[in-house]
Amino acid sequence: MKKILILAFAIVLVFASCKENDPNEGVPAFICVDDAVIDIVDPSQGSALHNISDCWLSAGSTKVSTIGVFEIPFEVPVLASGKVRIEIEPGIKASGLDAQRNVYPMLTNYSIDTVLTPNTTMKLTPHYSYRQGVNFILMENFDQIGSKFEKSDSSTYGFDLSNDGGYDGYAMKVVIPKDDYSGYFECRASDVYSISENGETYLEISYKCNDKFNFGMFGVVESATSTSGVRENVYTFYPTDGKWKRVYINLNRAIINSSSNCGQFQPFFTAVRVDTISPVGQNTEIYIDNLKLLHLEN
Repeated sequence: MKKILILAFAIVLVFASCKENDPNEGVPAFICVDDAVIDIVDPSQGSALHNISDCWLSAGSTKVSTIGVFEIPFEVPVLASGKVRIEIEPGIKASGLDAQRNVYPMLTNYSIDTVLTPNTTMKLTPHYSYRQGVNFILMENFDQIGSKFEKSDSSTYGFDLSNDGGYDGYAMKVVIPKDDYSGYFECRASDVYSISENGETYLEISYKCNDKFNFGMFGVVESATSTSGVRENVYTFYPTDGKWKRVYINLNRAIINSSSNCGQFQPFFTAVRVDTISPVGQNTEIYIDNLKLLHLEN
């Protein structure tokens, strides 16, 4: 089924007006995309897991024009024919929201010069890679000895590295007992990271949970006599019905809100059971994996 989210230009097919000397005039070709691929060019870029949900599609022979934004998988008609250039930008649901569909700035576009024939289908699998200049600030897949996160002093519960229920090898696993409505979980990155407010900053993360938990950034403020933190809550994760999900969280606002005071940050996660929300008769269970904190300077 075609899933057409936004059409920048209406496509009108007027078969009755085709000229006798050109029976294909007004007859479209079709572009079909069933999947997308992330090409990892260096092991330091981590996993190729992704949730590229949309294609921002353009095509044309003499001038490339925007056709629209389409959710994968899709098949759409295109009136351009003959030698054409097709360009596809990778689209995401920013912070997992259907209403916030953006081009993902960390990835290159996909383009191809090809020939489109009316009334035929061109099947494409866009390949994207991380742009040159993307700074992989923090990478953690929890498959190595140790972790780049640590339990906060204020936290009642810590976390384990577990391959029981992990999506791709080991994952961070957090458990809060089902009868504890005063227990609290918090972990922070072990290091402090300098992040400029100029450019784009995103967190890529895979997760599975049966209860809510939160992500945020501590802005670290240092003075001559002390070090303190400015807490910026950024995103709330909701239960996933036993499925793993991958989401792209835009951190620009959090960085800008805190950068005037600091410019250095510690990512953190928190969770607490709430008797009116948490699953009755079940422990709170949270899994986190394949985390990437990325920055691309303007």
